[in-house]
Amino acid sequence: EPWGQLPSLASQHDAALLDATFYDDFELPGRDMSLIPHPRVSETMNLLRPLVDPQKVRVIFTHLNHTNPLWLEDSAASNKVRKEGFEIAHRGMWITRDF
Repeated sequence: EPWGQLPSLASQHDAALLDATFYDDFELPGRDMSLIPHPRVSETMNLLRPLVDPQKVRVIFTHLNHTNPLWLEDSAASNKVRKEGFEIAHRGMWITRDF
């Protein structure tokens, strides 16, 4: 599975900007999410948590679908992402090597 290689690939960089089209499989009620080939933020966080906790790499989520709760700055999902050390891209964001 290609996503299994993500931790190794991300660990070779200071920052990773990753697809965050969907937060989880419950975002589009009535749709078979297995037919939509985008990684889920929740799955990506599970894979990369060991790299983010010790701040080995900055993981920044971008390319959000309009249904993604990360659009709402104070949503439970946004708060969880930030609390766990991940970031959400925003207009005007600067990406530097500093944590």
